[in-house]
Amino acid sequence: MKKWRCTVCGYVHEGEEPPEQCPVCGADRSRFVLEDAVEEASARVTSPDQRSSSSATQKWQCTVCGFDHTGATPPDACPVCGSEGRRFRAGDETPNPTLPASSDRNTRNVGQDQRWQCSVCGYIHTGPEPPENCPVCGAAKLNFVLLDAPKEKAARPEAGAAPASDQTPPASRQPAASFLAPYRRWIDLAIEYHAHPIAVHIPNGVLPITVAMVFLAAAFGWPAIGHAAFYNMGFILLSMPVVLFSGYLHWQFKFGGNMTDLFKWKIICGAVVLLLSFILFVWGLISPESARHPGSFYLLLHFIMLIVAGIAGWLGGKLVFQPKH
Repeated sequence: MKKWRCTVCGYVHEGEEPPEQCPVCGADRSRFVLEDAVEEASARVTSPDQRSSSSATQKWQCTVCGFDHTGATPPDACPVCGSEGRRFRAGDETPNPTLPASSDRNTRNVGQDQRWQCSVCGYIHTGPEPPENCPVCGAAKLNFVLLDAPKEKAARPEAGAAPASDQTPPASRQPAASFLAPYRRWIDLAIEYHAHPIAVHIPNGVLPITVAMVFLAAAFGWPAIGHAAFYNMGFILLSMPVVLFSGYLHWQFKFGGNMTDLFKWKIICGAVVLLLSFILFVWGLISPESARHPGSFYLLLHFIMLIVAGIAGWLGGKLVFQPKH
């Protein structure tokens, strides 16, 4: 009986053919490899007469979760986060160890110019040890890994191995949205081509104009401008589900679903903008006169919505335009 291993989650299936879909993570049959073939290939590489050729292998790093793979070519799929092989980039041959629990081990044989990378957002910190919290996404110190480690340091553990720290780091590798695993190819394309930033810029471009129109309607008594702002608010309300869903995909599959301070506040801001757009649009439907002749409270809600959207944009900008240290 043949054994087929899912390269996404590690599930092993016994049979003459791989299953149409992995019963654990939902990956399709193309993600399965024959277990015996993998073992034979490994034996050939490590055999004495092939050791000289094995030195030609190189390091490949997953650009989504940071997993390191050694081989002549990148894997078909990342065994940690499930990303396709095209998302791997060639890296140096120096392994990346996980962060030790002890501060003594953190600083032993580590120079002042060591580089530490946040495994959540990719921010790189330079110094003898990582910061207490990532200045970009707020991830804790134990989420940092050491780049360009000295040769004598321990290699990065295999996927699924227990962390060196006594503390258990948050689940930053496998996204919780396993029900979306069958659509991983399309999700990777959406992330690669910046679906969320594109979706965000649509309501963010309309919102400031809408607030300005409501202000003009309230200040100068222009009912037509206020009525037009009401329709703009309807457009913002319709676009917000797309913004939130694309943001959810980016959060789960690019940043591992980590609930750091940055992502927590982005989620809160998105929910507030959705709620206020719903309230203001329904208010205009029930009382069209309020939209044509906005009152102070109606106008105040628009300004609050604009401020909250601005905060969400600023937090998102921290992920894109990271500080250099």
